[in-house]
Amino acid sequence: MHLPSLLGHSAQMLRLIDHSQRPADVLASEYFRAKKYIGAKERRFISAIVFAALRGRSAFEFCATEALKGIMAEISAVQEQFHQSHKGKKASAEVLFHELGIITACALVGNQVGVGNMFEHIEETLGIAYADLEGRIIVLGEAFASRLGISTDAGIQFAMMLHEVWSHLAEEIEHIFATEDFSEAAQELLATRFAAPRWMLAAWQEGTTGAGDWFSAVELAASMLGAAPVPVRINRLAADRETVLALLRRDGIHARAGKLSPDAILIDRRVNLTGTNLYREGVIEIQDEASQLAGFGLAPEATWRVLDACAGAGGKALHIGNLQGNRGEIIAADIEYQRLKELPLRAKRSGVSRITTVHLTSKSILATLPEQLAYLKASCDAVVVDAPCSGIGTVRRMPMTKWRLTPELLRKHAQKQLEIVNSFANAVKPGGVLLYLTCSLMPQENSHVIEAFLAKNPDFMPEALAPAFAKNDIHIPGLASDAAWLTLMPSQHGTDGFFMARLRKKM
Repeated sequence: MHLPSLLGHSAQMLRLIDHSQRPADVLASEYFRAKKYIGAKERRFISAIVFAALRGRSAFEFCATEALKGIMAEISAVQEQFHQSHKGKKASAEVLFHELGIITACALVGNQVGVGNMFEHIEETLGIAYADLEGRIIVLGEAFASRLGISTDAGIQFAMMLHEVWSHLAEEIEHIFATEDFSEAAQELLATRFAAPRWMLAAWQEGTTGAGDWFSAVELAASMLGAAPVPVRINRLAADRETVLALLRRDGIHARAGKLSPDAILIDRRVNLTGTNLYREGVIEIQDEASQLAGFGLAPEATWRVLDACAGAGGKALHIGNLQGNRGEIIAADIEYQRLKELPLRAKRSGVSRITTVHLTSKSILATLPEQLAYLKASCDAVVVDAPCSGIGTVRRMPMTKWRLTPELLRKHAQKQLEIVNSFANAVKPGGVLLYLTCSLMPQENSHVIEAFLAKNPDFMPEALAPAFAKNDIHIPGLASDAAWLTLMPSQHGTDGFFMARLRKKM
């Protein structure tokens, strides 16, 4: 497959994702299943550049929109020709130009934006090498022109303009930092350059980073532009981390130990782990390092009864079972049956036999426990509430999340989260632990929810996380010795964005 076709397929996939509310990875899989002629190497490239374009969307869109203005005469001519040949489909032609422009911008300046070196993917896929900037501009300009049916000169002019627009934007950002002028216009440019909605960037500046400054907010946004590593958790009932690392490396998989979780392994290049013997035999599970830290933040004792109230597919329940040495009692509950039904199979594969699953059939959240869990009232040593949330902490893996979230949707999430934690807190026995979790970086879903919960539930009190982590010799950078909640950030900790709060019910 030639470069124009690669860019064209990438633009088509980007368009599909833009016009759907379904998960981007599901849409990508369906696209490739429908086009079986696309080879494995080409699929890797298309996936890499589309998801990179989504992570840095606003920066690439800004560059492409400005650069396209320089060749509007050619574009208009081709659009008119297209319109004459395909009555009523002029809008489709306009979208094609727009999204192919975004993909081309990502290919040319992706490394400078921070999403990764897309041109290395091009060279690897096509077996070509263009070491200098001029060569890359020419080859991308020619491919852009060929795909759209415009002149080669116009295509190269477009690619040159892309680089010029990006360079000017980068200079403006440097000026903002140098002068510390964070006016509304400057904030808009920062949001464009670092690919975060402006309202979201402002929320981080006000509350998430703890620093209360624009530099920290921008650093957080920038840290989510790159692709996340593939995260693995070892099953400590089956093997230790060094043994698993050695086995992965023996199979040619470049793996490294995680920095925070003693059970974490990180793989920087995407691989099909589910096809390995280590996965099939339950030696490893796919779980982000931040999510693993939730188990250590709980620090369950071996004989505890634990309710995992929003268990999903059960990754945290499995880890808790690991940490208990398969000697406790874990009740994993969720309203999403399609996810929960995976847990018994995963538990069997992992050798964790102390988990019971409960499918909650009612989506209504009451002030009391769901009827199916009423028998657990005030009887659990610990309750884990991994509340459904915006998922903003996972945008390195699911970049559309940040473009689809709105302040109103965020408000609804927070209201629902408070209802959920109020309900399941009824299962905590006197002296027991309540662990509240989200994979969000928005203070509205995190500290604000916990503060509202504590105001309504004076029988709970904050409890420091550091002593729980210390039981496994874990030390989290930036975590104060008396802090009861923690926001893990890719900018500071290298993990997905994640929030946890540890509370204790008074005796």
